[in-house]
Amino acid sequence: MSSISALWHAKNNPPLDPTHLSFRDKAVLVTGANSGLGHAAAIKYAKQGANPLILAVRTAEKGETAKQAIITETNCSPDIFVILTLDLASFDSVRDFVARLDNLVPKGLHVAQLAAGVATWGFEKSTAGYEISVQVNVLSAALLAVLLLPILQRARAGTNTAGEDGFVPHLSFVNSVASMEVTKDELEKAGVLPVSASKTSLVEWINDENKFDNQRQYFLVKLAAWFVVQGLVERNQTLEAGQRVVINASDPGLCKTGMLRSFPAVVRAIMAVKYWILGRSVEEGARTMVSATGLGTESIGKLWRNDGYSELSELTESEDGRELGRKTWDGVMGILRAGGYLQ
Repeated sequence: MSSISALWHAKNNPPLDPTHLSFRDKAVLVTGANSGLGHAAAIKYAKQGANPLILAVRTAEKGETAKQAIITETNCSPDIFVILTLDLASFDSVRDFVARLDNLVPKGLHVAQLAAGVATWGFEKSTAGYEISVQVNVLSAALLAVLLLPILQRARAGTNTAGEDGFVPHLSFVNSVASMEVTKDELEKAGVLPVSASKTSLVEWINDENKFDNQRQYFLVKLAAWFVVQGLVERNQTLEAGQRVVINASDPGLCKTGMLRSFPAVVRAIMAVKYWILGRSVEEGARTMVSATGLGTESIGKLWRNDGYSELSELTESEDGRELGRKTWDGVMGILRAGGYLQ
């Protein structure tokens, strides 16, 4: 992760609050909207005019609680909200969610803020048989994004320009600079690189219980998720100009969230001290997420962090890294097609 000095600097120099952005009458989707960074981002979108504001949550009860909290915080109209259930641990739930959403936004979706995610300490499988952080943060996130793209494209109404106010629909992922801290040497030792002679794929490695390392899983899953973003960008760029959307990612930094709730108590206690000293508030982290959805086409395929674009790693910028990225994307799409979730 980032050095102590970098984290201290980031804590004391939070990103600017993007209050200059308007999402007035824009259809905005936020996943993970009932807690943490997703909830903080939803508050900002409500303040800045989003309508409808679609809260994707695991249960309707959590959605209602989040809705009331946002109304209390912003004094916004209760009429702007749509609450939809979404369980990213289930491919079927993702498909059902998108089908329901599609019917609710006939003019399309302007912003998809994909903030939901999990971090794990021990190896745990989803009902589909995948390690849970791989399922939620990589496979289901990819499925959700692919299915959302046509709905986002619809908001451009088939024109070759942005909307009347210059806004181009955005698909934005929450990622982390941790994705840039995986090295070529680590992947070579694991047999993932070089791709031409690899013994295992990146997704196979992070999905293997016998190779699971709770000290590295977060970094490796974030790298796989980054490759999903790049695969989506390549797919997006093959479309006609009037169908393209802005696809980017943001890193809100070290924030005081409930992400570690499943970790052992002693680990949570140790990490709580680190977060207390070095962590940003979720409101400060959400500034980065929301501002990423107001960036222009120059942000496509980039990682927005601390009010600027993060440098990519030597690995991800290398030919080996790009080849691994393509293989990872193809592998994810292969899993989804083999399961019948994509055509």
